[in-house]
Amino acid sequence: MFVKKTNAYSIYLLFRFSFSMLLSMATVLSVVYHLNVVRLNAFQLVLVGTVLETACFLLEIPTGVVADLYSRRRSVLIGIFLYGIGFVMEGALPWFATVLLAQIVWGCGDTFITGALEAWIASEETGKPMDEVFLRGGQLAQLGSVVGVVSGTLLGNINLQLPLILAGVLYLLLGLVFTRIMPETNFSPALEERQGLLKDFASLFKLNFSFVKGAPALLALLAITLCGGLASEGFDRLSTAHFLEDTVMPAIGLLNSVTWFGVMNLIGSTLGIFASQLLISHIEKRGTVSRTGLVMFTCAGYMICLALFALSRSFWFMLGVFLLAGLMRTMKEPVLTAWMNDHVDEKMRATVFSTSGQLDSFGQIIGGPIVGLVAQQASVSWGLVCTALLLLPALFLVPIAARARRQVD
Repeated sequence: MFVKKTNAYSIYLLFRFSFSMLLSMATVLSVVYHLNVVRLNAFQLVLVGTVLETACFLLEIPTGVVADLYSRRRSVLIGIFLYGIGFVMEGALPWFATVLLAQIVWGCGDTFITGALEAWIASEETGKPMDEVFLRGGQLAQLGSVVGVVSGTLLGNINLQLPLILAGVLYLLLGLVFTRIMPETNFSPALEERQGLLKDFASLFKLNFSFVKGAPALLALLAITLCGGLASEGFDRLSTAHFLEDTVMPAIGLLNSVTWFGVMNLIGSTLGIFASQLLISHIEKRGTVSRTGLVMFTCAGYMICLALFALSRSFWFMLGVFLLAGLMRTMKEPVLTAWMNDHVDEKMRATVFSTSGQLDSFGQIIGGPIVGLVAQQASVSWGLVCTALLLLPALFLVPIAARARRQVD
């Protein structure tokens, strides 16, 4: 099924680069596509994200169980193919109903990958610290995002549907490649004795629930993930509208509004690459990083930058704090994942990581309509301020997670 003696760490980095490249190609101008081609209003725009996150929420745990019971590798491959189908559908059929359906398809694909990929590399790669593995993977993902942003922006200036369709086709080809090269040598099913799919699902769900309930540090980290979900949907969906409606984007040379969004993504990805490298260099020198301090700093920084972004009308100031807000989120996620990995049993990794993904989706499902209604009834700016405030509980949860970890140690 795959080439022998492939290095799992190298395959993981290749996956993060190529997957992120295609995702950025498809999504860099997707909100512009939804606004200018599909003609969505502010509430419909947020509803698209809510449908996506609802699909992720409903399917996250079942797909995580599949990964822990049958194969994490197989789960990742299924996800790649579903991404391809979803993006082709979204780009080829520019109607509100089909865009919603496409969110369900590629959202389902995301649930097959989320949790399974992290659990796969944590099992296959045992010689490196997970902080370094996830940070390096994030760095390669940022590099892939740069390539995807450039290509997606160039294609979008030709036709806004083109990046979505091409990315979908390339996802299907990527799935065929990884079917050949992706190894899985250390997988051990979470349940040794099988009793049928439904009974296996129920048994593993109960086992996972009992494990999480008995791990206070993990509970706190999962709650932080929920807060992150609450505070992300508004930023992802309303920031483009804030730039288009509340400021004047300067025309410099070939920089029209479409190209500007590509440049923003390009700068954001470049900042993420350098920030990740600083953290990786710190880990290589000292062998660790202060997870408590870093997660606290990035949560507070995200809130402050997002509030400043929401209340500003100066394009250049908005651009600066917008990029910093994105950087805070980029730095937080791999460290939070590695922190969570320390508290997870090997056989239940995919299910626990899927639980984290489900809580993130649930947060976006709840937070999206709230900020969407605020944006519609008041203004986009106040919708973004509301988004920033939704992360506030995380500032109290980080010390709780740190104290719980010290008690366990």
